[in-house]
Amino acid sequence: MPRYTSPVDGAQLYYRDYKPIRTENSEQASTKPALVFLHGWPYSSLTWETLTVQLCVNHGFRCIAPDRRGFGKSDWDGPQSDAQITYETFAQDTVHLLEKFLGVGPFVFITASMGAGESILALEASEYLRKNCKGLVWVAPALPGKLPGEDNRTTGPKAVWDDICAGFQKARADFVHAALPGVVVGTSGVTLSPEVLRENERIVEDADGLAIQRCAHIVREADFNEKLVRLGEDSNVPILCLHGDCDQGAPFEKSTKIVKEIIPRVQVELYEKAAHALNVTHADRVLEDVLKFVQA
Repeated sequence: MPRYTSPVDGAQLYYRDYKPIRTENSEQASTKPALVFLHGWPYSSLTWETLTVQLCVNHGFRCIAPDRRGFGKSDWDGPQSDAQITYETFAQDTVHLLEKFLGVGPFVFITASMGAGESILALEASEYLRKNCKGLVWVAPALPGKLPGEDNRTTGPKAVWDDICAGFQKARADFVHAALPGVVVGTSGVTLSPEVLRENERIVEDADGLAIQRCAHIVREADFNEKLVRLGEDSNVPILCLHGDCDQGAPFEKSTKIVKEIIPRVQVELYEKAAHALNVTHADRVLEDVLKFVQA
C-alpha cells in the first residue's frame, strides 16, 4: 500500500496513485495534468473510485487520491502528536504529498465538500502548488463557511452538528444507516440500490471515531471568506463548481452561489434533482464536466 509520513507529526498516511499504461500515445498523455482528488467528510478516497478508474483507464489521466488523516487507511495522528490537528494540518499533509513526496508537476484539484477548503489552504501554503495548479473543480463545496461571531451559514447551525456528532457517538452503525440516504439522495428523488448505499456505509465505517468528531468541529468552525477574496484577486486559476439543487448538506444558495459572487470567474454547473454526493448519484455527468474542464 502506498503511504507517506506526515511532516507534521509522523502520522502514516495512505494515498492512491493510478497511472495510465504507457503506449505509443504516452507522450501525449504525459502532457495532461494529474488529477488530485480530495474527499469529503466522513468518507475516504474510495468515494472517488468510479471517477478515478475511468479517468485513468479510459482517458489517460494520472489520478491521485489521498485518504485524509483519520479516514480510510490513514492514521489520525502520529508519534509526535502534541500539536492540535486543524484544517491547516490537512493542507500541510497534502502539500507534502504533492510537492515533496511525489513532485506532482502540473495538476488539477478535484474536491468534494470540505476538500475545497483544503485545496485553498494547500495553495496558500505552497508556491510550488500555486505554480503547478491548472484548475480547481469543487463538487458541492463547503464554502465559504461561517462569518466571525455567527453560525456556519454554509454547513448549518451548531445544534445540527451537535446532533450528528451525538449520533456517531451513541450508535454509529445505526445512525449512519439511517442518515446516509438523506445526505446522498436527500429530496432529489434519485433512487440508489441497497448495495450502493451499503458500499457508502462501509466507507464511513473505516473512519476513525475521534477523527469524525474532531473533523466535524473543524469544518463547522471554518471561515474561508477572506481566503476566497484573495484567491480571486491574486490568481487567475480556473474554477468550476458543481452543485445539486437539492443539497441539504451545503445548500447551493449558501455555498456555490456565494462563491460565485466573491469570485465572478467561477463557472457553475447546477445539477437538477441532485443532493450532496454528486460523485455517487451523478457520476456520469460529473465525469463529463470534469473532462470538459480539464481539456479546455
